[in-house]
Amino acid sequence: MAVAPVAPGLPDVSGPPGPDRRQWVVQPGDTLGGIARQLQEEGIPGTTAELVRTLVRLNGLTNPDRIEVRQVLTLPVPSSAPDRGDDPIVEARARPACPPEAPLFNAAERKALLQGALLRLTGGASLPGPMEQPRAPDGTPLFRQGDPAWRAERLGAAADGPTLGRAGCAVTACAMALSRMGGTVLTPGELVRHLRQSAGFQGPLVDWSVAGSAVPGSPRACPGDLDRTRLDQELDAGRPVLLRVVHDVQGRSQQHWICLTGRDPTTGRYTANDPATGHMTALLRAPDGALTSASGEPVRYASDGRMVTFSAGAVSS
Repeated sequence: MAVAPVAPGLPDVSGPPGPDRRQWVVQPGDTLGGIARQLQEEGIPGTTAELVRTLVRLNGLTNPDRIEVRQVLTLPVPSSAPDRGDDPIVEARARPACPPEAPLFNAAERKALLQGALLRLTGGASLPGPMEQPRAPDGTPLFRQGDPAWRAERLGAAADGPTLGRAGCAVTACAMALSRMGGTVLTPGELVRHLRQSAGFQGPLVDWSVAGSAVPGSPRACPGDLDRTRLDQELDAGRPVLLRVVHDVQGRSQQHWICLTGRDPTTGRYTANDPATGHMTALLRAPDGALTSASGEPVRYASDGRMVTFSAGAVSS
């Protein structure tokens, strides 16, 4: 199964799309207008109405107001649209508060940028001294998809998709989980390159079944519907879980992936590493069973019914 890497992301798809098309599996609440606006976020040219007409034509729809849950829609192929390299969540909530004289990069970002440049100049040769990554208390790396060291890396088999900085939350969350499962640091940029070399992309979409082979032990990523009992069992066993959530960006709901790392059975509090910010965030179980952001968290998330778990090792077929 392959899934869209992020918000403004595309939902899960099943079966390999052809080289000249992408697919969207309709989720509850989806409309052609909403899908068209997501495509505009990716840089697909055209007005909402024009993109709706394109979707109708590509899928032979007779009624643009009627699409079925789990229906597979063909999407227009993205062009090589310019990318801002911005994290939409951080951009929406943090930029208005930035002082006018704020530097372009902070000290940590400048260090990562210089290290990335040195790596390119030396062809990947060892640098003087280790590249330290911040970590959560459980040892899971805290990666930010907009980190200058990898934010310009493009998704897709031909490196022609959106950048990690714009649309890399699923890849970034997966890199954090695999780093913990494999006992070694796997950066988002390294994971993208591994996926590209191992046929782990279907267009710009990530094939979860390939991702685990990037680390020792080849843990198997298993996407599926959110099962709260299974989720708790995985976290209690020390295995991270990727959770798909939704959040509000300037009045519009967007999908996003975070990496759940643990829970406190006494308080019901879940901890997660957030690729959008590069920091930890906390969630609680709502009365309806969904996971929602704890009070005071800077970004408000709510689970939307999908998760990815990781087996302890590769499963042979």
